[in-house]
Amino acid sequence: MTLEFGFAKEIITPAYGLPLRGYFNPRPNKGAYDDLALKAVLFRTGTTMAGFVSYDLCMLSHELVERMIAEAKQAGLDFADNVMFAATHTHTGPYIDSRYAKYVDELVAKTINALKRAADSMAPAELLHAKTQCTTLAFNRRYWMKSGIVLTNPGKLNPEIDRPEGNVDYDIQLFAVRQAGRLALLMANIVNHTDTIGGNIVSADWPGRMECAIQAEIGYDIPVVTLVGPQGNINHFNVATGADQTSYAEACRIGKGYAAVINAALYQLLPLEVADIAVVNTIVEVPYYEVGDDQYTEALKVYEKYKDEEMEDGRDFTSEDIARKHPFVLKYFAKRLIECHDRPPRPKRLLRMLAIRLGKQACFVSIPAEPFTEIGQDIKKRSKYAVTVPVALAQGAVGYVGYPEHYERGGYETSPSSETAGKYVGKSFVDAAGELIARV
Repeated sequence: MTLEFGFAKEIITPAYGLPLRGYFNPRPNKGAYDDLALKAVLFRTGTTMAGFVSYDLCMLSHELVERMIAEAKQAGLDFADNVMFAATHTHTGPYIDSRYAKYVDELVAKTINALKRAADSMAPAELLHAKTQCTTLAFNRRYWMKSGIVLTNPGKLNPEIDRPEGNVDYDIQLFAVRQAGRLALLMANIVNHTDTIGGNIVSADWPGRMECAIQAEIGYDIPVVTLVGPQGNINHFNVATGADQTSYAEACRIGKGYAAVINAALYQLLPLEVADIAVVNTIVEVPYYEVGDDQYTEALKVYEKYKDEEMEDGRDFTSEDIARKHPFVLKYFAKRLIECHDRPPRPKRLLRMLAIRLGKQACFVSIPAEPFTEIGQDIKKRSKYAVTVPVALAQGAVGYVGYPEHYERGGYETSPSSETAGKYVGKSFVDAAGELIARV
C-alpha cells in the first residue's frame, strides 16, 4: 500500500501575563522570545491513519489528552485513538489546567483544527530514517557526592562531586518525509531536558531554535518536530565548567548544536518501507508514592524546625538551593511529604499508553511521564524492532519516574509529593511498553 503523509501547524503562544510552568513557582510571562506551536503529523496506509501531535508545552495531563481524543472523535476524526500527543517540555510555556480554561479551550480547538488540516493534506510520501549521536550537549544531572548521597544539579565546579549516578542516551533517531521530490518533514527523538532559559519570557527553548537553524541550512521552512526521549535525569548542565548555562543564548547554542548534528546526518537517510501501519493502546495503573512512618515523622520535625523560613527577597528557589539544603527548601519538601502522607484516598490513577508501528522496522511507544533515561534504554533493549522510539511526556504526565533504587539515594526528582508516582512505576512502564511492542 502507498504511504501518505499530512502536516499542519498552529501557533499556541499564550497571552501576556499567563503564568509559565516548569519551576517551583508560577512566573507570569512578560512577553515572548519566539512563538510556541503545536504540530500535527499524520501517516496513512490504506484506511489506517496514525500520527503525532507535538506541543511546545511543559506537559499534558492525562485528562486533557482524553478530552482531545473525545472531542476529535466528535468532530469526525475517528482515528484520534491512533494519535500520540506529546509535549516538548519547554519550561517557558504556560500552565494548562482548569485555572486557565480559555487557553485550554483554544488549545483543544487548535488541535482538532490541525488534525483536520493534516488529514486534508494527505498525499503520497516516502519515510526515511537515520541514526546519529550528539555527545556534547546532554549530561546525567544526578551525581554521587563524596558524602555518599545523590544530588541533582549539585552546582558547577563543586569539589564534592564524585561521579554521575548514571549514563546518557546520546542516540538521535532521525526521521524524514520526502514528498514531491523534497523533504517535507524532519522528526527527531532526542534525550535532553528542555529547560535552558529560565526567567519569565515565553520560548519553545532549544527545539524551536533547532528548527530555525535547520531551516536556515536547508533553505526553506521545513517543519521540524522534536519528540523528547526519556530525560528525567538528563539535562544540559556541564558541571565541569563554570559557564553560565541559563539564558536564551544557551537555548540558541544547544539548538544550533543539535541542528548541526542533524544536518550532517541528512546524507545518511535511507528509505523505510512502510507497507502498513498498526497501533495498539493499553491502560496502565500508576500508583501514588507511599510515605513510610519514619519518613513522615522526620518530615514533621523538619517542618517544625524551619516553618518560619522564607527565600531571600521572595525569590524563587533553584536546584542549586536544593543541593545547598537552603532552610526554606527543606521546609518546602517536608511539607510536600507531609501532604503526600496525609492525602485523602483517591481513585486509581489510570493512564493510556500506545505504540505506533510504521512498517516492519520502526515502532514508537509513549511514556506518560518524565522517565529516567535507563527506562528508555531498557525499552529499546527489549524491542524486536530495529528502530524503537520511546517518547516521553506523551499521553499525559505523572512527573518523574525512575527505578526503585533511585528513590533511596536522594535527588529532588524522586522526592515525595501528592502526585509522585510509586517506586515501581518505572518497571511497570517498561513492562507495558514491552507488551505493546510485542502486540503491535
